[in-house]
Amino acid sequence: MSEEKDNERSTRSWRTIRQDVTSRAMSRRGRQRQVLAWVKIGALAGLLGLSSWGIYAVVHTWESDRAAIASAVKSEPVREIVVLTDGVLTRDWVAKSLALPQRTTLMALDLSALREKLMASGQINVAVLTRNFPDTLVVNLQERTPVARIQVADGAATRQLLVAKDGVVYEGANYEKTLMAGLPWLAGFSLRRTTNGGYEPISGMEQVADLLSTAQLQAPHLYRDWLFVSLARLAEHRELVVKSQDIPEIVFSAREDFFRQLAQLDYIIDATKQQLAQPQLQSVNLALGPQVPVKLAQTPDDLAKQARNVAPAFNFQSSPSSRNPKRDL
Repeated sequence: MSEEKDNERSTRSWRTIRQDVTSRAMSRRGRQRQVLAWVKIGALAGLLGLSSWGIYAVVHTWESDRAAIASAVKSEPVREIVVLTDGVLTRDWVAKSLALPQRTTLMALDLSALREKLMASGQINVAVLTRNFPDTLVVNLQERTPVARIQVADGAATRQLLVAKDGVVYEGANYEKTLMAGLPWLAGFSLRRTTNGGYEPISGMEQVADLLSTAQLQAPHLYRDWLFVSLARLAEHRELVVKSQDIPEIVFSAREDFFRQLAQLDYIIDATKQQLAQPQLQSVNLALGPQVPVKLAQTPDDLAKQARNVAPAFNFQSSPSSRNPKRDL
Protein backbone atom coordinates (compact mmCIF):
# COMPACT_ATOMS: atom_id res chain seq x y z
CA MET A 1 0.00 0.00 0.00
CA SER A 2 2.80 2.36 0.87
CA GLU A 3 4.54 1.30 -2.36
CA GLU A 4 1.54 2.42 -4.48
CA LYS A 5 1.46 5.81 -2.75
CA ASP A 6 5.16 6.26 -3.43
CA ASN A 7 4.66 5.51 -7.17
CA GLU A 8 1.70 7.94 -7.41
CA ARG A 9 3.67 10.62 -5.59
CA SER A 10 6.64 10.16 -8.02
CA THR A 11 4.48 10.60 -11.20
CA ARG A 12 2.78 13.79 -10.06
CA SER A 13 4.40 17.22 -10.60
CA TRP A 14 3.45 20.87 -10.69
CA ARG A 15 2.66 20.58 -14.39
CA THR A 16 -0.29 18.30 -13.63
CA ILE A 17 -1.81 20.70 -11.11
CA ARG A 18 -4.96 22.31 -12.46
CA GLN A 19 -4.65 26.10 -12.61
CA ASP A 20 -8.02 27.88 -12.62
CA VAL A 21 -6.55 31.40 -12.71
CA THR A 22 -7.91 34.11 -15.02
CA SER A 23 -5.50 36.17 -17.14
CA ARG A 24 -4.59 39.58 -15.88
CA ALA A 25 -6.91 42.27 -17.16
CA MET A 26 -5.40 44.81 -19.66
CA SER A 27 -4.60 48.11 -18.08
CA ARG A 28 -6.25 51.36 -19.12
CA ARG A 29 -3.05 52.61 -20.76
CA GLY A 30 -2.73 49.45 -22.81
CA ARG A 31 -6.29 49.78 -24.03
CA GLN A 32 -5.60 53.37 -25.07
CA ARG A 33 -2.54 52.31 -27.08
CA GLN A 34 -4.54 49.61 -28.85
CA VAL A 35 -7.35 52.02 -29.75
CA LEU A 36 -4.82 54.57 -31.00
CA ALA A 37 -3.20 51.92 -33.23
CA TRP A 38 -6.57 51.02 -34.78
CA VAL A 39 -7.34 54.70 -35.31
CA LYS A 40 -4.02 55.18 -37.14
CA ILE A 41 -4.69 52.19 -39.40
CA GLY A 42 -8.18 53.48 -40.20
CA ALA A 43 -6.89 56.98 -40.94
CA LEU A 44 -4.18 55.60 -43.26
CA ALA A 45 -6.69 53.48 -45.14
CA GLY A 46 -9.01 56.46 -45.51
CA LEU A 47 -6.17 58.66 -46.76
CA LEU A 48 -5.16 56.08 -49.38
CA GLY A 49 -8.75 55.75 -50.55
CA LEU A 50 -9.17 59.52 -50.78
CA SER A 51 -5.92 59.88 -52.73
CA SER A 52 -6.95 57.17 -55.19
CA TRP A 53 -10.30 58.83 -55.72
CA GLY A 54 -8.63 62.20 -56.24
CA ILE A 55 -6.26 60.81 -58.87
CA TYR A 56 -9.13 59.13 -60.68
CA ALA A 57 -11.17 62.36 -60.59
CA VAL A 58 -8.31 64.42 -61.99
CA VAL A 59 -7.57 61.94 -64.79
CA HIS A 60 -11.23 61.62 -65.67
CA THR A 61 -11.71 65.39 -65.71
CA TRP A 62 -8.56 65.83 -67.81
CA GLU A 63 -9.82 63.38 -70.40
CA SER A 64 -13.46 64.48 -70.48
CA ASP A 65 -13.53 68.15 -69.47
CA ARG A 66 -10.15 69.79 -69.92
CA ALA A 67 -11.59 73.28 -69.69
CA ALA A 68 -12.79 72.63 -66.14
CA ILE A 69 -9.37 71.64 -64.86
CA ALA A 70 -7.78 74.51 -66.79
CA SER A 71 -9.99 76.98 -64.93
CA ALA A 72 -9.08 75.36 -61.61
CA VAL A 73 -5.33 75.62 -62.21
CA LYS A 74 -3.72 79.02 -62.51
CA SER A 75 -2.36 79.26 -66.05
CA GLU A 76 -1.45 82.27 -68.14
CA PRO A 77 -2.31 82.68 -71.83
CA VAL A 78 0.35 81.34 -74.21
CA ARG A 79 2.70 84.22 -74.95
CA GLU A 80 5.69 82.40 -76.45
CA ILE A 81 6.40 79.33 -78.59
CA VAL A 82 9.97 78.03 -78.36
CA VAL A 83 11.05 75.77 -81.25
CA LEU A 84 14.07 73.45 -81.00
CA THR A 85 14.81 71.55 -84.22
CA ASP A 86 17.62 69.73 -86.00
CA GLY A 87 16.38 70.88 -89.40
CA VAL A 88 15.23 73.98 -91.26
CA LEU A 89 11.74 74.68 -89.89
CA THR A 90 11.26 78.01 -88.13
CA ARG A 91 9.11 79.31 -85.30
CA ASP A 92 6.85 81.13 -87.75
CA TRP A 93 6.16 77.89 -89.62
CA VAL A 94 5.35 76.08 -86.36
CA ALA A 95 3.08 78.89 -85.13
CA LYS A 96 1.22 78.95 -88.44
CA SER A 97 0.79 75.16 -88.42
CA LEU A 98 -0.47 75.08 -84.82
CA ALA A 99 -2.83 78.05 -85.29
CA LEU A 100 -3.44 78.50 -81.56
CA PRO A 101 -6.55 80.52 -80.62
CA GLN A 102 -5.89 83.90 -79.09
CA ARG A 103 -5.74 84.09 -75.29
CA THR A 104 -5.67 80.30 -74.98
CA THR A 105 -3.93 79.03 -71.84
CA LEU A 106 -1.30 76.33 -71.49
CA MET A 107 -3.62 74.01 -69.56
CA ALA A 108 -6.29 74.32 -72.23
CA LEU A 109 -3.98 73.06 -75.00
CA ASP A 110 -4.56 69.58 -76.40
CA LEU A 111 -0.93 68.59 -76.96
CA SER A 112 -1.81 65.37 -78.80
CA ALA A 113 -3.97 67.21 -81.33
CA LEU A 114 -1.30 69.87 -81.82
CA ARG A 115 1.32 67.19 -82.39
CA GLU A 116 -0.85 65.62 -85.09
CA LYS A 117 -1.05 68.99 -86.84
CA LEU A 118 2.73 69.16 -87.03
CA MET A 119 3.18 65.54 -88.09
CA ALA A 120 0.68 65.96 -90.95
CA SER A 121 3.28 67.85 -92.98
CA GLY A 122 5.45 64.74 -93.37
CA GLN A 123 8.63 66.76 -92.92
CA ILE A 124 8.67 66.07 -89.18
CA ASN A 125 9.68 62.63 -87.97
CA VAL A 126 9.35 63.22 -84.20
CA ALA A 127 7.54 66.05 -82.39
CA VAL A 128 7.44 66.55 -78.61
CA LEU A 129 5.36 69.37 -77.11
CA THR A 130 5.72 70.37 -73.45
CA ARG A 131 4.30 73.09 -71.21
CA ASN A 132 6.74 75.47 -69.59
CA PHE A 133 4.74 77.41 -67.00
CA PRO A 134 3.46 79.97 -66.79
CA ASP A 135 3.09 80.93 -70.49
CA THR A 136 5.52 79.08 -72.81
CA LEU A 137 4.94 76.15 -75.17
CA VAL A 138 8.16 74.27 -76.04
CA VAL A 139 8.23 72.34 -79.34
CA ASN A 140 11.07 69.85 -79.98
CA LEU A 141 11.31 68.64 -83.58
CA GLN A 142 13.30 65.97 -85.37
CA GLU A 143 13.01 66.50 -89.11
CA ARG A 144 13.37 64.19 -92.07
CA THR A 145 16.12 64.81 -94.61
CA PRO A 146 15.24 64.56 -98.32
CA VAL A 147 17.34 62.23 -100.48
CA ALA A 148 15.47 62.53 -103.79
CA ARG A 149 12.62 64.41 -105.45
CA ILE A 150 9.65 63.45 -107.57
CA GLN A 151 7.18 65.24 -109.79
CA VAL A 152 3.46 64.52 -109.48
CA ALA A 153 0.47 65.74 -111.43
CA ASP A 154 -1.87 68.00 -109.48
CA GLY A 155 -4.77 68.59 -111.81
CA ALA A 156 -3.54 70.36 -114.90
CA ALA A 157 -0.29 71.43 -113.20
CA THR A 158 2.62 69.48 -111.75
CA ARG A 159 4.38 70.00 -108.47
CA GLN A 160 7.65 68.88 -106.95
CA LEU A 161 7.69 66.69 -103.83
CA LEU A 162 10.53 65.33 -101.72
CA VAL A 163 11.25 61.77 -100.61
CA ALA A 164 13.05 60.89 -97.36
CA LYS A 165 15.14 57.85 -96.49
CA ASP A 166 12.13 56.02 -95.01
CA GLY A 167 10.14 56.58 -98.20
CA VAL A 168 7.86 59.31 -96.80
CA VAL A 169 6.73 61.76 -99.48
CA TYR A 170 6.24 65.38 -98.42
CA GLU A 171 6.17 68.86 -99.89
CA GLY A 172 9.03 70.37 -97.91
CA ALA A 173 9.41 73.85 -96.45
CA ASN A 174 12.31 76.28 -95.91
CA TYR A 175 14.87 74.25 -97.89
CA GLU A 176 17.47 76.16 -99.89
CA LYS A 177 16.98 76.16 -103.64
CA THR A 178 20.52 74.90 -104.22
CA LEU A 179 19.82 71.85 -102.06
CA MET A 180 16.59 71.12 -103.92
CA ALA A 181 18.25 71.50 -107.31
CA GLY A 182 21.06 69.13 -106.35
CA LEU A 183 18.76 66.22 -105.48
CA PRO A 184 18.34 63.54 -108.17
CA TRP A 185 14.91 62.68 -109.50
CA LEU A 186 13.26 59.38 -108.67
CA ALA A 187 11.84 57.10 -111.37
CA GLY A 188 10.48 53.58 -111.79
CA PHE A 189 8.06 53.56 -108.83
CA SER A 190 4.31 53.65 -108.22
CA LEU A 191 2.77 56.37 -106.05
CA ARG A 192 -0.44 55.61 -104.16
CA ARG A 193 -2.77 58.03 -102.42
CA THR A 194 -3.85 57.65 -98.79
CA THR A 195 -7.28 58.36 -97.34
CA ASN A 196 -6.15 61.67 -95.80
CA GLY A 197 -4.94 63.07 -99.13
CA GLY A 198 -1.26 62.21 -98.72
CA TYR A 199 0.86 59.49 -100.29
CA GLU A 200 1.99 56.07 -99.12
CA PRO A 201 5.74 55.68 -98.45
CA ILE A 202 7.80 54.52 -101.42
CA SER A 203 9.38 51.12 -100.80
CA GLY A 204 13.06 50.56 -101.49
CA MET A 205 14.19 54.04 -100.47
CA GLU A 206 16.64 52.73 -97.87
CA GLN A 207 18.79 51.20 -100.63
CA VAL A 208 18.48 54.37 -102.70
CA ALA A 209 19.49 56.52 -99.73
CA ASP A 210 22.48 54.25 -99.06
CA LEU A 211 23.69 54.57 -102.64
CA LEU A 212 23.18 58.33 -102.79
CA SER A 213 24.79 59.07 -99.43
CA THR A 214 27.81 56.89 -100.27
CA ALA A 215 28.24 58.65 -103.62
CA GLN A 216 27.76 62.09 -102.09
CA LEU A 217 30.38 61.49 -99.40
CA GLN A 218 32.91 59.30 -101.24
CA ALA A 219 32.54 60.37 -104.89
CA PRO A 220 30.98 63.84 -105.03
CA HIS A 221 32.41 64.41 -108.53
CA LEU A 222 30.25 61.51 -109.75
CA TYR A 223 27.21 62.36 -107.64
CA ARG A 224 26.98 65.91 -109.05
CA ASP A 225 26.23 64.53 -112.53
CA TRP A 226 23.45 62.12 -111.49
CA LEU A 227 20.04 63.07 -112.82
CA PHE A 228 17.72 60.10 -112.15
CA VAL A 229 17.64 57.00 -109.94
CA SER A 230 15.24 54.26 -111.06
CA LEU A 231 13.69 51.62 -108.78
CA ALA A 232 12.15 49.69 -111.69
CA ARG A 233 14.56 46.74 -111.32
CA LEU A 234 14.98 46.81 -107.55
CA ALA A 235 12.17 44.44 -106.50
CA GLU A 236 12.91 41.71 -109.07
CA HIS A 237 16.65 41.99 -109.74
CA ARG A 238 17.88 43.94 -106.68
CA GLU A 239 19.40 46.56 -108.98
CA LEU A 240 19.33 50.35 -109.05
CA VAL A 241 19.74 52.19 -112.35
CA VAL A 242 21.26 55.68 -112.40
CA LYS A 243 21.21 58.12 -115.30
CA SER A 244 23.93 60.77 -115.29
CA GLN A 245 24.69 63.67 -117.59
CA ASP A 246 27.32 61.70 -119.52
CA ILE A 247 26.19 58.08 -119.06
CA PRO A 248 22.56 57.16 -119.81
CA GLU A 249 22.65 53.93 -117.77
CA ILE A 250 24.70 52.90 -114.74
CA VAL A 251 23.53 49.70 -113.05
CA PHE A 252 24.32 49.14 -109.36
CA SER A 253 23.68 45.96 -107.39
CA ALA A 254 21.78 46.46 -104.13
CA ARG A 255 23.36 43.21 -102.86
CA GLU A 256 26.94 44.45 -103.14
CA ASP A 257 28.94 47.19 -101.45
CA PHE A 258 28.24 50.52 -103.11
CA PHE A 259 31.69 51.91 -102.33
CA ARG A 260 33.40 49.17 -104.34
CA GLN A 261 31.04 49.69 -107.26
CA LEU A 262 31.65 53.44 -107.21
CA ALA A 263 35.40 52.81 -107.27
CA GLN A 264 34.97 50.59 -110.34
CA LEU A 265 32.85 53.22 -112.06
CA ASP A 266 35.37 55.96 -111.33
CA TYR A 267 38.20 53.85 -112.72
CA ILE A 268 36.30 53.00 -115.91
CA ILE A 269 35.42 56.64 -116.57
CA ASP A 270 39.06 57.70 -116.12
CA ALA A 271 40.32 54.87 -118.34
CA THR A 272 37.99 55.76 -121.20
CA LYS A 273 38.95 59.44 -120.98
CA GLN A 274 42.64 58.56 -121.14
CA GLN A 275 42.40 56.10 -124.02
CA LEU A 276 39.68 57.65 -126.18
CA ALA A 277 39.61 61.14 -127.58
CA GLN A 278 35.83 61.39 -127.35
CA PRO A 279 34.59 58.76 -124.89
CA GLN A 280 30.85 58.16 -124.95
CA LEU A 281 29.87 55.54 -122.41
CA GLN A 282 26.38 54.35 -123.16
CA SER A 283 26.00 51.81 -120.34
CA VAL A 284 28.05 50.49 -117.41
CA ASN A 285 26.80 47.41 -115.55
CA LEU A 286 28.38 47.13 -112.08
CA ALA A 287 25.97 44.46 -110.83
CA LEU A 288 28.03 41.48 -112.08
CA GLY A 289 30.97 41.75 -109.70
CA PRO A 290 34.50 41.99 -111.17
CA GLN A 291 33.15 41.56 -114.71
CA VAL A 292 31.83 44.96 -115.77
CA PRO A 293 30.13 45.05 -119.19
CA VAL A 294 30.60 48.44 -120.83
CA LYS A 295 28.69 49.69 -123.86
CA LEU A 296 30.06 52.57 -125.94
CA ALA A 297 28.12 54.84 -128.22
CA GLN A 298 30.74 54.74 -131.00
CA THR A 299 30.83 52.14 -133.72
CA PRO A 300 33.79 49.75 -134.04
CA ASP A 301 35.15 51.79 -136.99
CA ASP A 302 35.05 54.98 -134.98
CA LEU A 303 36.82 53.25 -132.10
CA ALA A 304 39.48 51.92 -134.44
CA LYS A 305 40.14 55.40 -135.82
CA GLN A 306 40.44 56.82 -132.31
CA ALA A 307 42.69 53.98 -131.23
CA ARG A 308 45.14 54.74 -134.10
CA ASN A 309 45.32 58.38 -133.10
CA VAL A 310 45.60 57.83 -129.35
CA ALA A 311 48.38 55.96 -127.55
CA PRO A 312 48.28 53.58 -125.79
CA ALA A 313 45.69 51.46 -127.56
CA PHE A 314 42.20 51.23 -126.09
CA ASN A 315 42.49 48.53 -123.43
CA PHE A 316 41.41 48.76 -119.82
CA GLN A 317 40.25 46.46 -117.05
CA SER A 318 37.26 46.81 -114.76
CA SER A 319 39.65 47.10 -111.81
CA PRO A 320 43.13 48.65 -111.63
CA SER A 321 46.26 46.56 -111.96
CA SER A 322 49.13 46.55 -109.50
CA ARG A 323 51.03 49.10 -111.63
CA ASN A 324 48.13 51.53 -111.63
CA PRO A 325 46.48 51.48 -108.19
CA LYS A 326 42.86 52.49 -107.90
CA ARG A 327 42.44 56.12 -107.03
CA ASP A 328 40.88 56.78 -103.67
CA LEU A 329 37.41 58.22 -103.94
